[in-house]
Amino acid sequence: MMIFMTGVNARIKRGIHSFFARKRLRLRLGYTLVEMLVVTLIFSIAAAILSEIFISFNQLHRRVADSAILGQDMRFAMELLVREARNDTIDYKAYGGTVNAVDSILKLKKRNGTQVWIAMGAPGALPGSPSCENTTIAHCLALSIDGGSTWSQITSNRVEVESFKVFVRPTVSPFVPVNGVYPNNIQPFVTVNLRLLYKAPDPKERVTLQAQTTVSSRVYKR
Repeated sequence: MMIFMTGVNARIKRGIHSFFARKRLRLRLGYTLVEMLVVTLIFSIAAAILSEIFISFNQLHRRVADSAILGQDMRFAMELLVREARNDTIDYKAYGGTVNAVDSILKLKKRNGTQVWIAMGAPGALPGSPSCENTTIAHCLALSIDGGSTWSQITSNRVEVESFKVFVRPTVSPFVPVNGVYPNNIQPFVTVNLRLLYKAPDPKERVTLQAQTTVSSRVYKR
């Protein structure tokens, strides 16, 4: 029995010695081609994942910055619209006496007679039409303080106006009697719906913002 165990121990020792010998030989010879390919593949996949994360983070950062700029433009435009609609009167005469159910231009008149018009403009518009100074966008929000003769862009250069809708109620002036009778007893109010797009160079980074508000005029004529 002792002889058998001694033989087994000897074979185990030779096996361990042979294993470590092969290990040392392998370390001296270096890595095999298959091992190098596997390691290269792993590093390539890891680099691709990290690159995608980095690109996504940068796009998210720029979208947040674009959203901030778009929000500033939206606040400025809505504050201007609310202030003018509240302190001025609807210029029914400029509308031809009756306002369309849905219009794309807001025509107001101050107490001193100055006509304030706000509309969606386009680059290269004809003289007297709402126009944009920046030619890289399709539409902007434009302001006129001389009844539509000249226009000024009030939105930023990268902010494009996708939609500008004006709802004026009542559609007929309640301050001008017809045959001695006022057509209605509704104090004029305006509902404005505005949709803006930040036109970033990369379409993936573009953001949109939409807002709507209703304001009643503080000018009472009767």
